[in-house]
Amino acid sequence: MDIMHAAEFQTQLTSIMETLAKTAVVEISKLFEENASFLRLEITRFTSENESLKKKCHFLENTLQCARKTAGKMNGTETPLGHPGLTDTGHRPAIDNVFGKEWCMNLWRHEESRVGEQEDTHLDSPVIIGEPVNLLEEEPDMIMIKEEAFEDCSSGINEEDQDNQSVKGAVQEEIKRILPELDLNKVQDVVSHLSLVVGVEKTEDLSLVEVSDIQDFLEPIQCRKLVKTFKQRESLGQVDGTPNEMTLTPLSSNESLPEQPFIPSFIKSSWLRSFQIPWNRMPAALAQATSTGERARPGPRREFVRIVVAAMQAHCPNPNLAACGEVARNIVSTYPLTFGDISEEGEQLGNGFSCLQRQLKTRVEHVNRDVMEHRIRRPRRPSMKRAGEQDNFMRKNVRCKVDSYGCINWQPSSIPEGETAESLEMKRKVAAEIFQSAGPKAAELPNVDDLMQQTYVYQRHMINSCPPPTISEIEGHWPFLFTERGLCRHFKILTGIDIRSRFNETLFDKSKRILNYFSRQRLKWNGEIQSMLSEIEDANATDNNKIAMSAILLMMKYFKEKDNAVFILADENSTKTSIENEMSLPATPRLIMLGETLLTSSKWFVSIEGRVTHSIDDQLDFAAALSVFFGCFYVFNIEYEESASTTLELIQSLVSFGSEILKLVEVK
Repeated sequence: MDIMHAAEFQTQLTSIMETLAKTAVVEISKLFEENASFLRLEITRFTSENESLKKKCHFLENTLQCARKTAGKMNGTETPLGHPGLTDTGHRPAIDNVFGKEWCMNLWRHEESRVGEQEDTHLDSPVIIGEPVNLLEEEPDMIMIKEEAFEDCSSGINEEDQDNQSVKGAVQEEIKRILPELDLNKVQDVVSHLSLVVGVEKTEDLSLVEVSDIQDFLEPIQCRKLVKTFKQRESLGQVDGTPNEMTLTPLSSNESLPEQPFIPSFIKSSWLRSFQIPWNRMPAALAQATSTGERARPGPRREFVRIVVAAMQAHCPNPNLAACGEVARNIVSTYPLTFGDISEEGEQLGNGFSCLQRQLKTRVEHVNRDVMEHRIRRPRRPSMKRAGEQDNFMRKNVRCKVDSYGCINWQPSSIPEGETAESLEMKRKVAAEIFQSAGPKAAELPNVDDLMQQTYVYQRHMINSCPPPTISEIEGHWPFLFTERGLCRHFKILTGIDIRSRFNETLFDKSKRILNYFSRQRLKWNGEIQSMLSEIEDANATDNNKIAMSAILLMMKYFKEKDNAVFILADENSTKTSIENEMSLPATPRLIMLGETLLTSSKWFVSIEGRVTHSIDDQLDFAAALSVFFGCFYVFNIEYEESASTTLELIQSLVSFGSEILKLVEVK
């Protein structure tokens, strides 16, 4: 027995040592690959810098040639091809005034070719000539700095030069604000390159700058920060010309973390911060309603909207929708029962001020209907399609979003206290190993919840990167986000809302009200809605799952949206593998319903980017499946499907309604 135990122990020890050896080899290989990639990147960067220097030399050469021609024309002289004083290699060229620089002997070398004798009449010319200079004779590919023309322009800087200087100053300040760590010399180099080579003539042109335009001067992550901020400022810009203020919230300066975009957050324009709502001009009937907590009558409400818009336009001729929303928010927060979007039961609908926001914006557009410059807006963002990238663009663009609407913790500004990039990466690996060994059910373990909460900042910085990682890449790093519990907990940290409990509280009650509404007015609806009502009756939709599905399908019919923009029907015996192999799944999220019909389905999957990502446990209900489906849009930064956006916004209103209005109703 001892021999058997010893042999078994030896076998186990050998197996463990083999595993450790394989792991060590894999880690060493990874380190080697990372170092090799870094070296290749550095070589490529230096090569690009050399190419950029050559281009700069060509550009300077062309500029000098133009300057010579201009100087010759202005002085009525022709630029000679040679100068007798330069045939003597010991002669010192008279270049003391050229660009204000001193003579430097070791930078001048005269070619050995003989220069023809010419008259000395050019010596007194204000245009000073020099032979082409070969900086390094042994480097045949180096650019030759040719003869320079100098003209005394000390009479003053014209208005165009002043405008250029002011634009350069504005661009320099913008770059310094976005990248405060850059030294002044590098900032000036970037500004000069943007002005002279790229062709930036005004600050609005910055939104057209691409990463490739400045990659020779800055690190890759710095280029992305600049370009992203330029384009965000353009898309969020005010028409009144007031510059938007932006703040940058980096995670950490530690290079071990993945490269992330620094997302600017929009802050109110200066006129909004000082804007005062004209309460004293409120109609008498409306003032009475605010004092008693009654709803505003349509007439006085419209009159007050006109008064508020007139006050807004005194500061900004054409306030955008965001500005109207900020003013509407302030009005509703002061008198929620009078102006807020509230249901008959006293529940807040959506954000509570959408109707008033739209009224304000509609009034602005009506007043500006004859002012063409106020009706034309710049495009939201320039096209990102390029040759050879169109096929990949449509899939990537679905998730390349930077909007944090509805989130309270979209981009954490710092890592948790006591943590480092290395410790977060270690915890990520531990969580991945737990998932690999125990499977999705390990999401219920308390230590997994702790690990996912501690690494939340790490998760967001990967998800928020642009271009975004694929869903497969996210799943490889964070597999617990692809479980029902893991995704819902992430959603709660992201938005402050427990989506599971919120759906359980509201989904079925609201669904019953929707069904009753359509059933009571059955004859007024079109054929599609009546057909759906008949199908609901045939399916005997009495349990909560069928009631919720029926309400959503009815709303999609009412909004004239196709149900396949949200749901995909599959055979009830289908598996994750069979669905991926047999069905063509779209890039945007879909809720896959397993059953004979959508109403009779009893098992659900969620798909993203053409593959099944979430499998809902059999013991969970439709509310859990809908929670995962809806949460994917927020967690993974996915834009609503256009053909189902109205229905999804309706579902969003069920999730985001607040309880403050209910409290106010109870008090009244």
